[in-house]
Amino acid sequence: MRKVALFFVTIALMIGLVGCNPLGDIELEQGDSGIYIEDDGAISYGSCEKFDKKYYNEEQLENEINTEVSDFNKSKYSSVDDACSIEQFKTNSKEAKLVLDFVTTYDFKNYMNQYAGFEEDGFYVGPISDNDKCDITGTFVKPHSKKTVSAKEIKKLKDCILITYTPFQVQVKGDIKYISNNCKMDEDDVVKTSKNKGELSYIVYDIDKK
Repeated sequence: MRKVALFFVTIALMIGLVGCNPLGDIELEQGDSGIYIEDDGAISYGSCEKFDKKYYNEEQLENEINTEVSDFNKSKYSSVDDACSIEQFKTNSKEAKLVLDFVTTYDFKNYMNQYAGFEEDGFYVGPISDNDKCDITGTFVKPHSKKTVSAKEIKKLKDCILITYTPFQVQVKGDIKYISNNCKMDEDDVVKTSKNKGELSYIVYDIDKK
């Protein structure tokens, strides 16, 4: 049941400005994908695909999405029965848009690895201490500062980390402590990971404690 995830995984969600944006301050253009990490660790993931062929069928695609989400929630890869839910699904004559909500980083990681075809050594999100597949290398920069730390120091932290080969725009409702030097952060603290093929990007963060 991977075709829906693969359909959406490489392109962006164009979210309207009316109402609440499930991706925070992230404004995506076609070709982007977005990740918004909530203060409790829940994640919203958005993407968009061209939908401009006459033979495309909205009802069929929606049924496939519902089936895949249901399949994932019943699988061994989900933490609870409603680990993944559909926040938004829209189509028009040009695009199909989708936002999925995940209860935990664990569920999102498993979905991307098992359903979207991401390799385990190329995508991870969660506590640094639990990462055992992805290499952590290079130099890390403290946002809005010139301070740098080594990968060795990053590995000792008790924070969370997002590791990805795939370009994303990322925002965290919490503190982003370090980013790898191939990432860029804007004034809204939205991070753009590297677009260089085969190059890992890293975002070290800590969610709000309440």
